Amino acid sequence: MNYELNKEYFKVVNEYIDKTINWKAAIICAVIGCIVLSFGGAGILFGLGLIAIGVIIVVTKKSKISSEEARIQAEKDKIPSDAQYDTEVAKELVNLKTRALNKLGLDEDEVKEIEPISFDNYSYKGANNVKLGKDNLWRTDKYEAVMLFFSANEVHCYKYNFNTLENRHTEDTDVYFYKDVVSVSTSSESVKLKDHDIDYEAFKLTTAGGTSVSVSLRDVDNAQRSINAMRSLVKAKKMG
Repeated sequence: MNYELNKEYFKVVNEYIDKTINWKAAIICAVIGCIVLSFGGAGILFGLGLIAIGVIIVVTKKSKISSEEARIQAEKDKIPSDAQYDTEVAKELVNLKTRALNKLGLDEDEVKEIEPISFDNYSYKGANNVKLGKDNLWRTDKYEAVMLFFSANEVHCYKYNFNTLENRHTEDTDVYFYKDVVSVSTSSESVKLKDHDIDYEAFKLTTAGGTSVSVSLRDVDNAQRSINAMRSLVKAKKMG
């Protein structure tokens, strides 16, 4: 993952340009210059000099404005698009399944009750940077992913959290007996981050012992299908 590129994504470009041109001074110089020119003789050079000063005032300011506009555009061009940022972040999720199985100490043959389920999205709680993309989706500098595996008697959970701007991550694992699972649900949540009110959907698994695992959802429709499959399995296991 290119951390330096990701940092550029959250960069705020100062777009302020003072476009005020001192027309008054420029005009005064030009007018006086023209008056002096009318006297002829030695006044011609002085008059031309005053007119030149008036022109320089305008040209210099316009040149500075143009230079600032070019700087601003250059800084904007360096900012990755939403898609570029997403692509960089997704690189950290490559081989997530293998990493999860290794961390849980599982063999894939042990967890075949249903297909493994994974949820992932930007994390909004505790993030330091946030940006609303052109697609109207909020992105932060924190990301979280959860993978759930299903054996004959248990749900095996692996959670991976990482920072998108520097090499920092955490891994957590847990195991839940089907009989202890109280609910598998989604909920609408809201958090205030950098003066922005962010609403999002989250997945949550809760057990009778009060433990739980939760993760914000990126693709709610697909997530719901996976959640329904998990609910059916948990229900069948409890009845069986």
